[in-house]
Amino acid sequence: MYITNQEIMKTSLVITTINSPNKNIRKFADGCKKKSWKIVIIGDKKTPNNFKLKYGDFVSYKNQLKLKFNFSKVCPANNYARKNIGYLISLKDNSNFIIETDDDNAPKKNYFKEIKLKHKVNTILNKGWINIYDLFVKNKNKYKIWPRGIPLDELFKNKIKIDTKKKEKFFYLQQGVAENNPDVDAIFRLLNDKINVKFKNFKISLGNSRSTFNSQNTIWHRSLAKLMYLPVTCTMRCTDIWRSIIALQILKKNKLEILFFGTTIYQNRNIHNLMNDFNLEIPMYLNSKNIFDFIDNLKIKKGEKFFEENLIKIYRNLIKKKIFKNSEMTYLKAWLKDCKNL
Repeated sequence: MYITNQEIMKTSLVITTINSPNKNIRKFADGCKKKSWKIVIIGDKKTPNNFKLKYGDFVSYKNQLKLKFNFSKVCPANNYARKNIGYLISLKDNSNFIIETDDDNAPKKNYFKEIKLKHKVNTILNKGWINIYDLFVKNKNKYKIWPRGIPLDELFKNKIKIDTKKKEKFFYLQQGVAENNPDVDAIFRLLNDKINVKFKNFKISLGNSRSTFNSQNTIWHRSLAKLMYLPVTCTMRCTDIWRSIIALQILKKNKLEILFFGTTIYQNRNIHNLMNDFNLEIPMYLNSKNIFDFIDNLKIKKGEKFFEENLIKIYRNLIKKKIFKNSEMTYLKAWLKDCKNL
């Protein structure tokens, strides 16, 4: 059930890593300790066995297999979707808010602020695709930048229109932008060297317009827990993007919106092979727009009680479209069973 009060609620931060604890993770851990937030670090087979933090729960790959979650036993090793296990741990711990990020992000001073559901904001009025970074980027003259996942043929089509009157709304899903080296696709990175992007600090509702969101600086209320599911049988450069499209389409049917807010983190990006990233993103370039359109034409039922039914329907149809492999249903059903048991 959606809640509409402003009581202080329990918060967990989820990070996945294959590396030793770095200064970014330590900063997050220190901040969580001061705020009495839980921090869950999900490892994988490549994560060093001697991973240690003064504060926080590190869950190694071996210990994940010992958990009483169906998903932790069926999800393949060395897969970004093992981050789902961190969500389950946080939900089992009765966290009201689950925040997620990655180990190459670091918190700014304003990161550990009180999380609120209610915000008085302007709303984007467009119905089609928009480039949300257009509203946030400060140094526009230096960068024409766009978020990862936006269809390339939609980048420059639509001028953003905004309702000038602010309205109070509840946001159960909130996405912050990441400064310095933000979440963009491999094409942008290949065309731009020495990226250092500055963003404005404000907040706005996406309304009914189309965008994507990532898993770098995202706040979820537990009422949307089932929608947090990161699919397993696609590339790691697609998983959070396609999750975002599916979640936003279900939210839209429920007349719920996502809040975008200014930077509370900055990214010191891990070393990537950009041509490999490009290869992993090809399905995203080709299919993100089609997935949005396809789900838009499905009959999605309204109400939190239908989240499971809607997810199964969407994934079954996307499997038929060859977006995901047949085995995706095994992972999704394991996830949904775990959510139901919490």
